[in-house]
Amino acid sequence: MNRSGNQDAMRAKRRLFLSLTLLVVCGALGALIWTSFSGSLVYFHTPTEIRETGAAKAGQKVRIGGMVQEGSLVKEPGTLKIRFLVTDGQNTVPVLYDGMTPDLFREGQGVVVEGPWRPGEALIASSILAKHSEDYIPVEMTPEGIAKSKESLLRSLQ
Repeated sequence: MNRSGNQDAMRAKRRLFLSLTLLVVCGALGALIWTSFSGSLVYFHTPTEIRETGAAKAGQKVRIGGMVQEGSLVKEPGTLKIRFLVTDGQNTVPVLYDGMTPDLFREGQGVVVEGPWRPGEALIASSILAKHSEDYIPVEMTPEGIAKSKESLLRSLQ
């Protein structure tokens, strides 16, 4: 083999080595990203889906969305513990929560709760998100709020 042939063979080996190294690094990086995401993903379910797949979700952290059923909210006196039912109109899921609730949280209001699901018992909520109506308008944007802002502005200019 001549000198040019040896150089070509060395280049081919370097390319192969670089390609394999790049492949291994990309694979390790992909595996690292996949495992970090899969451990922290929490899927959103309705109460009906939880009832249908309850045993399969046992012990897993789930996120359930629905409405707080009217008449189901029970507060334990002297504590922050509450119990309520989340419904989608077809099924209900009992929820236990110990902590401060959002201002908009009440019966008949939309809610998203997250926590471990225990079939036959309840969802032990670690967080509660209260949903508001799609018609929500900040006070500042209501006709009364705009009038108040105008009055305040005019007073400040006098």
